[in-house]
Amino acid sequence: MDQTLLISILTPILLTVGGVISWFLKAKREESLNAETKSREYKIKTYKLLLEPFIATFTFTLTEKSKQKEINKLTTLEYKKTIFDLTTFGSDEAIRIFNKIMQTNFHAEEYKDENGEYTPEYGNRLIALISEFLMQIRRDLYSKKTKLKRSEMLEFMITDMEKTKHIINKMKL
Repeated sequence: MDQTLLISILTPILLTVGGVISWFLKAKREESLNAETKSREYKIKTYKLLLEPFIATFTFTLTEKSKQKEINKLTTLEYKKTIFDLTTFGSDEAIRIFNKIMQTNFHAEEYKDENGEYTPEYGNRLIALISEFLMQIRRDLYSKKTKLKRSEMLEFMITDMEKTKHIINKMKL
């Protein structure tokens, strides 16, 4: 009889405690998923802002003036703030590749020939770096095990990618 009384008293208590623990764990999981969703949305927004000047350079329908306006964004305070956002949440590889893109831009003069024209190496390097940056964004946000090659990341924007895809895919960064 004592066992029956003990069981009848403990059962509601255990059910209540179990329900509270279950509710607490569910609330924590939902909070974590909500934070992850907000973080992903913020990452997407930041990556888009970082890519805007580069997208403009590949858009052949834009005038040179429009392209230059987009390229000039690279030196603005807002763009620098966006880069700092990248350094706080971007993957290590995305940050490394973005740094290489910026260093290539900073040292663009090294890629000019004796006539002051950019060499094909400069264009190919930028395409490879930007393609690799897109791959790192893809890995960071969606697909860690993508099987795409660098050249496939920008093939939709570059009409003669077939001619240089082997260079882009094998370029050492």
